[in-house]
Amino acid sequence: MKSFRLPVLICLLIITSTLRAEVCFVPGWYNEWINYRKHTAVLAGLFPGENIRICKWDSNRFWKNAKKSAGEFADEFSGEVLAGNSEEITLIGHSLGGRIVLDCIARIARQKKQVRQVILLGTAGVITPEDLQNCRQVSRLPVINIFCTDDNMLKLFYAREGVMPLGLCGLPQQEKHFRQYRMRVPDHEIKLLDVRILSHKNVEFFRETAAHLAKKYVQVLGEVLQQQTGEAYIDLAVLEKIASRDAVKKDLFPGFVTIDEWDGWKLDCRRIRRRFRIASPVGRTFYFDSEYAARRNFSDIRSRLIQAAD
Repeated sequence: MKSFRLPVLICLLIITSTLRAEVCFVPGWYNEWINYRKHTAVLAGLFPGENIRICKWDSNRFWKNAKKSAGEFADEFSGEVLAGNSEEITLIGHSLGGRIVLDCIARIARQKKQVRQVILLGTAGVITPEDLQNCRQVSRLPVINIFCTDDNMLKLFYAREGVMPLGLCGLPQQEKHFRQYRMRVPDHEIKLLDVRILSHKNVEFFRETAAHLAKKYVQVLGEVLQQQTGEAYIDLAVLEKIASRDAVKKDLFPGFVTIDEWDGWKLDCRRIRRRFRIASPVGRTFYFDSEYAARRNFSDIRSRLIQAAD
């Protein structure tokens, strides 16, 4: 009798583990270099008793090739989801991983299957009307979208393509079965990086924030799930007014003093870690190592901005 019970218990354990709810976190670009133990620990606290799986993919390559690799992984990943108990699976995608989740959802929708919930964190790329329909069809619980208007990592890689990614600007209008939240970034988490944007000679600073880091998004997700803070939908027009008021109140680039001004343009200087900055009337800023370089490139900057406006 005892010998009969043992196989039955083993079978029950196998079935139970198979039916166990699962959280699949799909990270973004260059995920192979990151240790996700802390992310896993946070997610385990948010989804107690569930299996947490970090779904890494081949992303350590140039941006263009990484996007292609993401599409290929979406095919493979959707097959894994459909092969399991998909209705007990929560799909979480961060950055380019968010785009993978949306592509995966499209394939699941064609099979007329569902997952428990779709969660998008700082998603790279746009969300199409077809994506919205697929999410409504596939996600049993409301889709959560968390975005950040300060995420200049997304700005940097999509501005040249003329794309406003979902993780940067959010949903343009209220959508049924979607809950949207904006992540705010504390001032002390703002960093400055040198990125060559204007030309190969000049360097324009941009604000790289902790906002785009997966761990930060996961922490905010915890606030959303545990405390239900935020709004079901955020009015982006109102949000822009708030953001502009906030920008006036705080100096995001401390230490600069205006040393010259003409026709709405300003030439600023930072004494410590000496830098010079040209500020345009429309809010664009350009940084240089010397006052001579700033003044020498002023005409080129102004002409480029005028052409861009036209």
